[in-house]
Amino acid sequence: MLSIDYLSFMASFLLTYDATLLQVGELLLSKLPYFLHLSLPIAGVFAVLLATGRLARDSELKAAYALGVPPLAFIVPMLLFGLVITGLAVVNNGWVEPLAERNYTRLVESFYTTRPATERQLNVAFGLPDGSIHYAAEIRSIAADPATAELYGVLVLLPDGTSLTARRGLWDSDERTWLLHDAERAPGDAAPESVGDLLVPFEFRGSPAETLTREELLTLTELTAQRDRLKEAGGETRNASFEVQRRLADAFSSLCFVLIAALLGVGVRERAAAFGLTIGLLVSFYALWTVSATLFDRSVLTPVQAAWLTPVIVASAALLLGIWRLRR
Repeated sequence: MLSIDYLSFMASFLLTYDATLLQVGELLLSKLPYFLHLSLPIAGVFAVLLATGRLARDSELKAAYALGVPPLAFIVPMLLFGLVITGLAVVNNGWVEPLAERNYTRLVESFYTTRPATERQLNVAFGLPDGSIHYAAEIRSIAADPATAELYGVLVLLPDGTSLTARRGLWDSDERTWLLHDAERAPGDAAPESVGDLLVPFEFRGSPAETLTREELLTLTELTAQRDRLKEAGGETRNASFEVQRRLADAFSSLCFVLIAALLGVGVRERAAAFGLTIGLLVSFYALWTVSATLFDRSVLTPVQAAWLTPVIVASAALLLGIWRLRR
């Protein structure tokens, strides 16, 4: 179901760009970890419901309960199964998916251009430990040299109050400098004066290639390192923090859903109702998952709140369901 939309996209490559079936197959294979990101929690739910449904249909649950076996004896192994799925989801979401997404992006871009695409960010600011503030309206990477990037609309505020401005500049991470072209200097409240090309120290540990890469293309290790570097430099870490928390929260939701399915599945009656309720919970989860991302984009929720809102609600529903089951 998830691949239907992408199949129409792949068909355009076959027809418009004369892509081979092998290339289309590689594109779909690169999207497989993304499909797993969304489908692993659902797969765990259906696995538990199918297993408990077979046990109920063969009267295994009735026989076990008649012999004094408590429902918890069935639920605990299912939770261990949920932990395995959660571990697989962490590996997939944190490392396999971004690496596959890089390959997917590279393949798609190869149909449009013969040279690597450049990464760019808008309105980027850094507050360095020496008290200086470096701002660029746009930073654009240079594909041929990952250690440098082009700067546009540059403003540098030095600790003594001096401001430096330039239309264009160059970020060299090897030298840890910003080279401002045709710069103007304004000491304090004085009128600005032209100083030509000016080299400004920029003590930042990351390179442009690392800093400008989109969050979804970074592994969890790289993303955490990028977030720490930006935080150290006073840069914007909100998107990176949300991406880290979202990947972990999505993986944890697998365990929550398996718990719900297990609690519903160990009952010997109302099998159809349990299945329907689980499907309803999955639909509600996806809707809430989408809404929470929108609320984050609109700065209504913090990264942690937006990422963990959905699994926390699902876990709370599982807890209430467990309490209700125990009281029956």
